[in-house]
Amino acid sequence: MANYDFISDLPLGNKGEDVVINDLRKMGATLISRNDDNRWDFIMENNGVQIPYEIKTDVFCKPEYDTGNLFVEVECRGKPSGIIATKAKWFVTYYKYLNEIWYIKTQRLIQLIKEHENSIRQTQNSGDKGSNTKGYLFPRWKFKDEFIIRKAI
Repeated sequence: MANYDFISDLPLGNKGEDVVINDLRKMGATLISRNDDNRWDFIMENNGVQIPYEIKTDVFCKPEYDTGNLFVEVECRGKPSGIIATKAKWFVTYYKYLNEIWYIKTQRLIQLIKEHENSIRQTQNSGDKGSNTKGYLFPRWKFKDEFIIRKAI
């Protein structure tokens, strides 16, 4: 496997972000700014309140081989990442092939990890070769009541 190239993955992530931004616009929010570091992906404003969002686009979840999992990254290349590094208020996963957007408050997701740390699967080497990406695999069906799930249109 070739070395990971963040730049080549960026357009895919941006397309996923666009889907979520459009969904939030349908709910009355306005895009304030975008960001390409690990603090958040974009900020939306709704009723005068600015809210940062972290978006993950899952393109591996095709219906014919869906594992039923939600992956939550916590470390990559020896550094805190994903749910640990973000400053976003909302953590959102867009499942492109399922046409679903899963919203959860970041602090609630962190709380779920702590509450279920011994019963959810912890992973290592989950990302690209040499990244030593670590995270958690949540069975989506078991925790779906914790999320706001919307169809992506």
